[in-house]
Amino acid sequence: MRRSIFCILILLSFTSLHSQTTSHAVPAPAAKDFKGILSFLSSDWMEGREAGARGGFMAADYIASMMQISGLLPYGDGCKPNEPGSRSSPGRSYFQDFELIRYRVEKSSLAIIYNLPGGTSSILLTPGTDFEPNPIPFGREEENSLVFAGYGIEAPGKGYNDYQGSDIRGRIVMILEGFPGHSDTTSYAWKKLGRSFGPEFAKLSRKLRVAEKHGAAGVLIIGPDGVIKPYLNSIRNQDIVNTAMNSAKPAEPDYDDPEYYLPGDTNTVDIPSFRLGTDATRLILSGTGIDLNGFEKKSALDLLPAGKVIEGKRIRLSVSVIQEAVKVRNVLGIIHGIDTGRNIIVGSHYDHLGMRKGVIYNGADDNASGVSGMLALARAWAGYPGKPSCNIIFAAWTAEEKGLLGSDWFARHSPIIPDRLSVVFNMDMISRSAPEDTAGIQLSIGTLPMNDDLKNLAKSINSHLKHPFALDLWDVTGHTGSDYAHFAERKIPVMTFFSGFHDDYHTPRDVSAKADPLKMETILKIVNECIRETSENPPVKIPTH
Repeated sequence: MRRSIFCILILLSFTSLHSQTTSHAVPAPAAKDFKGILSFLSSDWMEGREAGARGGFMAADYIASMMQISGLLPYGDGCKPNEPGSRSSPGRSYFQDFELIRYRVEKSSLAIIYNLPGGTSSILLTPGTDFEPNPIPFGREEENSLVFAGYGIEAPGKGYNDYQGSDIRGRIVMILEGFPGHSDTTSYAWKKLGRSFGPEFAKLSRKLRVAEKHGAAGVLIIGPDGVIKPYLNSIRNQDIVNTAMNSAKPAEPDYDDPEYYLPGDTNTVDIPSFRLGTDATRLILSGTGIDLNGFEKKSALDLLPAGKVIEGKRIRLSVSVIQEAVKVRNVLGIIHGIDTGRNIIVGSHYDHLGMRKGVIYNGADDNASGVSGMLALARAWAGYPGKPSCNIIFAAWTAEEKGLLGSDWFARHSPIIPDRLSVVFNMDMISRSAPEDTAGIQLSIGTLPMNDDLKNLAKSINSHLKHPFALDLWDVTGHTGSDYAHFAERKIPVMTFFSGFHDDYHTPRDVSAKADPLKMETILKIVNECIRETSENPPVKIPTH
């Protein structure tokens, strides 16, 4: 009898232990778990979910309600600074509220100053016809000499650097839109650099940051056709839209957006820049010997920079700016684990471009797909008996389209960073495929270089799928394509999932009807298994102290 009781007690102890941690059995979401969420978030009712706009707040409310229904505890405002793993107190919210500073150019001027033997003369250019300014946070006035610097791209890892051999410090830099080979997919440059080169290295924001890093006083942006293309906030990827990848896509309605930054942010690009029209381009290049078409063809053939100081001319510029505060919010929920001192984040950005001139940019793939996947994973983990091995924070970031500002705010202010955060999973555009991926088998996963453990984990999980993906495993170092960036720069392990650029990217045609639920379901199987494995076995971290 005693032996029977002893056996029963042993059995009960194992049962109790198993009920505490059952993460190994959490099933991955199926298409039915996310299709409705994706469809509703990208419906016209959400008005494009722009950060700070009505649609953005409606989306935040919906996401918070889904977290609550699923059983997540709120992890927004009200967190005690020294108790990141404590259970939520009464009155704690799912929202992390903060402000952005929105700014736009109030007025600007641009003049060409000619150095003549007897003095100087000037031509004052006309706003809207000869030039259009890009927004900067603070007003500026400059007068400096000129340097032509090709496309204004610095990509040493790819073997291309337009600034090689050029001294631009204190000067105005002229750069071309695009990148080597962008207009010819059969060129040497296109084949060597690859289709991802443009989206990563030819974004205007990156070009401006590179010019600022080299000490330029200002930037003039010119196009081969001389047509002014207004700066679009949605088109930090303007270059992507202009590449052959999207050459066949219909024209979209033009719109002009303000810019945003976090209060107190000292990393905001603050270099004045202007897009030039046909006449202004002709006046500045006249007598310089610079042939734009010739430069494009040459760079596509040999990838050699062709920087040149422009003699006899200077540029005088001025920009004045208007600023205002905008309220926005992240949405955060948590499942408490056995080890409450260690955390995992599963995140995705919920904002998109909103409405432009009455047209709704629904943003189904970008990024209702990531948010619906995150919420489906949250429901699976919250609804399963027992606790995960550590805390799992589910995050819907705002203002990604404004410069990754929601995740930036969290990374700057969260007490769990960096020591108590083990890994960050990011899902951004996981429901579509690139045009050439007709079989829907390509999947991109970015990690830090020291995390071979995460790369090997992804490969192992993928190999056990019924229909494995063709994986693109890449290094996120120095890349700022999505919300993983602010964690990666703090040396926190990340895994960012992306299923491919398509011709509907940042257009009103990115709608839920075009989603590939089967591909997304399979991606979530990988994410789910990665969460399970890293919750039990933390990935390698490089000390930050």
